[in-house]
Amino acid sequence: MNSDEFCDRYLPDDWCERDLQLLIQKRLRRFGLLAAPDEVRIKTPTATRRIDLATWLCNYEVKKWLTRENIFHAVAQTELYNHYGPKLLWIIPKRRVVVGLAPSDPYDYEAARKVAEDFRAMGIKIVFINETAFHSPELPASLGMAILAVAISFLTAYLITAS
Repeated sequence: MNSDEFCDRYLPDDWCERDLQLLIQKRLRRFGLLAAPDEVRIKTPTATRRIDLATWLCNYEVKKWLTRENIFHAVAQTELYNHYGPKLLWIIPKRRVVVGLAPSDPYDYEAARKVAEDFRAMGIKIVFINETAFHSPELPASLGMAILAVAISFLTAYLITAS
């Protein structure tokens, strides 16, 4: 679905980034166990910053339009959140997700799509919400975290019995 159709269907007439954030939050909460806080504040050495949406496994940065420039900006924000924010098991950084609408202009869209592919190859999830049904990356990653926890448990048990 193109951006205009998506806006007409899901967002109010004079929508802003916050409206999109609330829509994503509502979709995340459909998953039941995933409580998506309204926003989370973290302290850095120079300022207090706000994560748009944070769950136990992911930091979400929401942008109204995912232009090439906005994707770079959002990725930099998620980098700060992962560096200074809480981690899984105190060492594992949370998954980084950037969500927004695809640009309407074909030139801007193509530039944004190429940058998004580059960041996806680096493990950062970039979601053009109007192009795909928004599925939380939490669910498949939960299985991965469970496997990691079991592996750490076995490794710890092995090290204890070996010494």
